[in-house]
Amino acid sequence: MDRLRNAPVLSVLVGDDDLGIRQSVVELLADRPLRVFTAASGSSALATLLHEEIHFTILDVEMPDMTGVQVVEAYLSGTFIAGSRGPAARHPRRHLPTIFMSGNPAAEIRRACQTLGTSFLDKPFAPDAMRAAVDDILARYRV
Repeated sequence: MDRLRNAPVLSVLVGDDDLGIRQSVVELLADRPLRVFTAASGSSALATLLHEEIHFTILDVEMPDMTGVQVVEAYLSGTFIAGSRGPAARHPRRHLPTIFMSGNPAAEIRRACQTLGTSFLDKPFAPDAMRAAVDDILARYRV
């Protein structure tokens, strides 16, 4: 991982209503050059996206008050915020790399996540699968 040590620090938002999962993901990211934010609900995740510069997200699909899919859709629509801090200003192509996580096997959930997200991990996920999904996103930021 020496090549990652020289990369610029990026920010990731980890959103999951299960504290144990949030902590596990944060621990898996500890050796990556990342500034990590966490959220326990969909509305908290959206608020963090609006107030911090987040480069990518790792979101549980089923969270209180908003699903992970709804968080990404709301953020990318940008109808509630304008100006230099809005999503269109930071991400002109309106894209937010996202790793979705879910223990729900429903095909429609997986399809919605694959449409919006970069990758999808079934819960419980293997640590190596999470690391690989994160490294795939980090590789996109390296020049």
